[in-house]
Amino acid sequence: MDIGATLLDDVVSKIAQIPGSRTFTVSVIVSQPRKSPASVFPYAPNVHEAEVYIQDILALVAEDIHVEGMNGVDQESVPGLEMPTREAVYVSAVELVLYTLPKTSSAIVYVSKVDSTGQGKRPSPTKTLVLALLEHITKRWFGANITNDEGKAERSGWNIWVHLFARAQNQYLFPASIEFPGKKVLSDVGLVKWWKGVLDQFTDTISSQSPASIPENRILSYVTVPGLTSLEVNQFLPKRPAGLIGPEWLIGNPYSNTSTLFPMDVRPPCSISQLIPYFPDDPKARLIDEIANTTSKASATIVSEPRRKKRKLDSGEKEMDGQAQGSEAEETTLDFVQTVSAEEFWERMDGRQECRLGTVAFFVVYVDQSASSLGAVAGGKEVKSAKRAEVAPGMMKKISTMLDSADFGTIEKAVRSTKLVQEAIKALAGGSLDITEGIATKAEGRVSEVENLSEETLVKFITRSIQVNNPEPAPKAEVAVPTPVVTVLTARKKKKPTST
Repeated sequence: MDIGATLLDDVVSKIAQIPGSRTFTVSVIVSQPRKSPASVFPYAPNVHEAEVYIQDILALVAEDIHVEGMNGVDQESVPGLEMPTREAVYVSAVELVLYTLPKTSSAIVYVSKVDSTGQGKRPSPTKTLVLALLEHITKRWFGANITNDEGKAERSGWNIWVHLFARAQNQYLFPASIEFPGKKVLSDVGLVKWWKGVLDQFTDTISSQSPASIPENRILSYVTVPGLTSLEVNQFLPKRPAGLIGPEWLIGNPYSNTSTLFPMDVRPPCSISQLIPYFPDDPKARLIDEIANTTSKASATIVSEPRRKKRKLDSGEKEMDGQAQGSEAEETTLDFVQTVSAEEFWERMDGRQECRLGTVAFFVVYVDQSASSLGAVAGGKEVKSAKRAEVAPGMMKKISTMLDSADFGTIEKAVRSTKLVQEAIKALAGGSLDITEGIATKAEGRVSEVENLSEETLVKFITRSIQVNNPEPAPKAEVAVPTPVVTVLTARKKKKPTST
């Protein structure tokens, strides 16, 4: 049975289109799903009764580079250093967190971290890597399965929410990489423009792959820059490139759209605790924590105790005086987060120190792939669910910790760090993997478990090298600067009167 392309297949296929003659090693690691109802909406009512699963995804791209002459590291300048002419160094990395909510057939993809070292050739594969991951997850993992001649969806797709916040930092995933002179860090405005370009291509691909399946208003793109007005955002937000299709960007957030069903099975207006996801190292999450833990519903004063569950009486009678006092105190200390509206929340975001002057931008892309919006796919194009390999969360944490303790400040250090991480990834061949197919919830779609992972399975699902031989990118045309015309002013001589 043709199971379709794996995540690694699609990433490698995209990387193979990068210009130039280059050698890459691509690694994609996906953790097994674990139930974590309070991970993304921790303050929602009855959150512990919700069915929420979380998975971590880490993608790394290494490139073979010439060691001599780069950063002053070569065999002659460093005594005792023995290195071949070419070595692999990591050049790009992406970290995602995937949340699945089966009740509403919703998946939230949080782009947690994206980083590059600047130690490879141009163009960098970072943008290609991000696009390949988002497109595969949206279409292969959660898209509709189209298998019959009429092009009808035999399995309706899930609704996808892509979230990220753009904030310029020296480094995210590659420690000390800012010390390498070839790394160029984008400004805040430059990073916003870069992400908009990436998401423009993403929505263009999703729209063009099945134009009949996603009607108008089924893909919505939002950008919010706290501290700036809509007019100010529009001034520096680049226009969509010619030839790309997709929705126009909406300046603001989706949390006032009453026609949209959100992952917690609610529609606005309702509490932010059920609307706004809570992500690691996210400014929105820090504000939600502050609202929940420092403000009370009744008096708007500091609350010293955490929220407690209400007591239920078996008899149904009124509580005694002491119990009544406790109940009143409990009512007083109800988390104010339950009553804060989305509009008030974003007003507070505008005044926060970390979001002032437009230094942080929040992007949300919503793709509705539900049965009601799908209908027939043009041409009856077949879309198949792909198998994937999932490692134990402990193995994922081990590799992430090793990457966090690495050093990419010089080429020499980057080569050594890359080797250590790649060896840890290859060591997965001695462990076990879950090979799954279908939606990543509980054991649904579980196909088999590989006790002793072979090298062949490792290359198929997790890590693979590729040789790229494409034309070199066209050099950027130099803009001719016109020679300024200098007008020389001369003193006007006064005419002498004619003598008579």
